[in-house]
Amino acid sequence: MQEYILVYDQGLDKDEVSSFVDKPDPAPTRTLTFSEFSLDDFGEKDRILFWVSDEQAIQIIEQADSSSPMLGFLPHPDLVQVRKALSIASSKSEALKRFFEVQEVNPLDILEVDSKTCINSLVIGKSLNVLYDPGDYRFFAAFKSRFLRFLNLFRRVKLQNYRITIKNKEEEKKLEIAAMGLLVVGHNESNLVFKRLIKDSGLGDGYLHVIAFAPRSLFSIIGFGLQNLFFPIKGGSIPEFVSYWSAEAMDIEGMDSELNYGLDGKEANASKLSMKISEKKPKIYTGFEVTKEETSKRKELNLEKLPTGRLREELTRSFLPWVGHATTDEFKDLFTLLKQNAQTSSNYLVLMALSTLIATFGLFADSSPVVIGAMILAPLMGPIISLAMGALRQDGILVKSSLITLFWGILIGLLFAVFITWVTPLKTMNSEILSRIRPNLLDLGIALVSGIAGAYAHAKEEIAKTLAGVAISVALVPPLAVAGIGLGWAEWNVFGGAALLLATNLAGIVMAAASTFLVLGFSPFRIAKKGLLISLAFFVLVTAPLVFSFRNMVLENRLIQDLTGKRIPHGLLREVKVINLNPLRISATILSEKELNAIDYKEIKQEIEAEIGRPADLELTLGIRIRE
Repeated sequence: MQEYILVYDQGLDKDEVSSFVDKPDPAPTRTLTFSEFSLDDFGEKDRILFWVSDEQAIQIIEQADSSSPMLGFLPHPDLVQVRKALSIASSKSEALKRFFEVQEVNPLDILEVDSKTCINSLVIGKSLNVLYDPGDYRFFAAFKSRFLRFLNLFRRVKLQNYRITIKNKEEEKKLEIAAMGLLVVGHNESNLVFKRLIKDSGLGDGYLHVIAFAPRSLFSIIGFGLQNLFFPIKGGSIPEFVSYWSAEAMDIEGMDSELNYGLDGKEANASKLSMKISEKKPKIYTGFEVTKEETSKRKELNLEKLPTGRLREELTRSFLPWVGHATTDEFKDLFTLLKQNAQTSSNYLVLMALSTLIATFGLFADSSPVVIGAMILAPLMGPIISLAMGALRQDGILVKSSLITLFWGILIGLLFAVFITWVTPLKTMNSEILSRIRPNLLDLGIALVSGIAGAYAHAKEEIAKTLAGVAISVALVPPLAVAGIGLGWAEWNVFGGAALLLATNLAGIVMAAASTFLVLGFSPFRIAKKGLLISLAFFVLVTAPLVFSFRNMVLENRLIQDLTGKRIPHGLLREVKVINLNPLRISATILSEKELNAIDYKEIKQEIEAEIGRPADLELTLGIRIRE
């Protein structure tokens, strides 16, 4: 028989208390009101079940220690923070079931903040409340709260300067950091953010646990907030702007102003906060499904990534931007890379020659895989991105070096493409060549997006491996090789179309990359304005012929759609192609059930012209349909 004492809030409805006391099986051996109860009257072998409010529960928890009775709690209308912290079931029957099932209870870590008990969590920083769990267990109320807090993610956020002292027996560590705020708990199961981000935490390991949020942009907050509020993944990877550590004790103070904090949902201000794990460790029944093993090992994650020193000063000057701005270290690393890419090295020239040779052979062979291989090998993307940065920051040396490198690369490409064309007897314009002599606005769109991707990949070292994909998407070397083929054939329309595509790619990439670097904070707008205007001027010049080309492409597609599958008196039209728009020249196959003569062909031409409403030259292929 499991014996226990029931202690209830005398403020509860008497009829509700009377009806409940008779229901549990087994029933309590003794029933007391909270005012009648004294913890000193019971020993560590006793089991006491409380049906009380937060205030009353915290009074008991503050008095209890490891030698006190084992404590359990039932859901109460005013038991909010304790219910969240201990994961107490929402129904009394479920809470009772858990109470009866568990025989032994381990001591639980309780956080003390300036000698006050923190049963749930300490939230430091006013901006951080958007990520704080509301604790409302009703579905619609919780969803509404989450949605409103999601909208708050779009407001202006400013990082604050904090001075932190992490105290442990073996060492004391002092930090001056910039952060949106911090979450502190006695054990990681008491807060949803901790439960979702931190794995293998002890309930009674003797350490307080801290998460610091130091985002560099609103987008990073929104992304994390969306996942945390609506799509939580327990034990998922923690973002780089989130740092975690555990400690025996900690002091924290605001360097610029007082600390704004919430202790178990109650907001207050202080110049400094001191926190530690209480020496008293009460034995409390919880609703945690998995009992964590106690561990004495302290943990740290991303602590070295917290903004300190000059980076801390940069991030706290103003409100967070939508997109993270470049730091001093990022400036240094990126400019070193771009200056290297802008140099005309022997490796660059060799790779240009080899990639052009591969592209030219692939074009003559009408082989897409070979052409793609040439795109990956081509080194043109580097100096183009360097040119974009030079134009953005008005760096004359970087612009000059990039242009010289591009000139030699393009010249080498043209020479090798012309040489291969002269020694190759093939003179046919296959699909690979034809696809690169009629650029349009779609090609410009590809160049713009590729420019954004290229600049972003250069700016972020961790995603630089995607540069090969950027090179494939923009395809710089194939149009250069086609331009060389046009020169070798003395076909100026081929050369002109391919040269226009190459210019389109160059203008689009430079414009998009410069704009991306501006957004990422690599140049103030006052410096970038002149370079952006020059880039925009070239961009507009290139766009004009592309608009005309795109208009022709739309007209061709419309003609093909109108005629393909069209049944006319002499048969069914298939495989319609527009060879030329002005004068209009169309190629088509007509399926007929009989042989056609010269008069029939003239009538077919008249029927097609009637369909499209304009005269056209016609190349017709006859297909005879044979029926059994």
